Amino acid sequence: MQMREVPLDRMMPAVNFANRSSARAGENWGHRIIPDYQLFYVVSGRAEFRAEDRVHTISEGEFVYYGPGCPTFLSVTEPTDFFSLHFDWHRDSPDPVHPGHAVRFVEAGMPCGEIEALTLRGGNLGDAAMPTVASVSGLEQILMRMVREYEQAQIGYAFALRALMMQAIALIFRHLIAGNGRRPKDNRIELAIQAIQGQPGNNWSVAELAGLCGYHPIHFSKLFKEEVGLAPKHYIIGERVRLAKAALLQGEKMSSISLRLGFTSVHYFSHQFKLITGLTPSEFRMNGSAGERS
Repeated sequence: MQMREVPLDRMMPAVNFANRSSARAGENWGHRIIPDYQLFYVVSGRAEFRAEDRVHTISEGEFVYYGPGCPTFLSVTEPTDFFSLHFDWHRDSPDPVHPGHAVRFVEAGMPCGEIEALTLRGGNLGDAAMPTVASVSGLEQILMRMVREYEQAQIGYAFALRALMMQAIALIFRHLIAGNGRRPKDNRIELAIQAIQGQPGNNWSVAELAGLCGYHPIHFSKLFKEEVGLAPKHYIIGERVRLAKAALLQGEKMSSISLRLGFTSVHYFSHQFKLITGLTPSEFRMNGSAGERS
């Protein structure tokens, strides 16, 4: 196994491709070897990733991460909405280099080359191994901004993509450090998260959540953002949108979803839903957008 280290303070990532799309049940991207690194994030639905004898299931809100050198097989097992991000961890130029021309399609059962194990080095903040599958709160919003920058390709977009990629990596790193126990996880913050998830339609105030955890609201907000990567208000909206996705696919009316999940109006619900997912609720219900995929 090849060991690779990425020092965060010297990192210069480059985004090669960013896309949000959908796929039918059973759709796959073949047995292939990619030339760069990919992060495949499932917005709704379910995907399956195979590399050698390893099989990973990617559920809603999770991503799979992998790189070059090893044949992989990525497929969806039910109608799935997803983000596909191809990138390099370090490259002098931020200009996107589309991976399509260098993808190699291979026969099933082809042996894997040397597998790379990557470690994110944060200096005195600690080190974290990049996982194959993970779930990171707040990542979906950053991916949506990447897709917009990539598709619009306005002046300076390559540098904007680099900045967003660094933001995404920082968010992933914080999550991994907290999960690895290198920074103590505050169980009292968890009480607020449990309350939000248990009653997502409640009109929670920061003061109420802080009271559950025994903190002053200002201190609570700071700790909450450090732990989760989002302000309490944004986390609540994200949880509501996550639940709304499932409800939309099950055929529930938008007015009912809006009322049940605590949105002040259908208009506000639609606005927040599009900010996070890039689609209106109606567009999401109709299975997303077409276009380039993975």
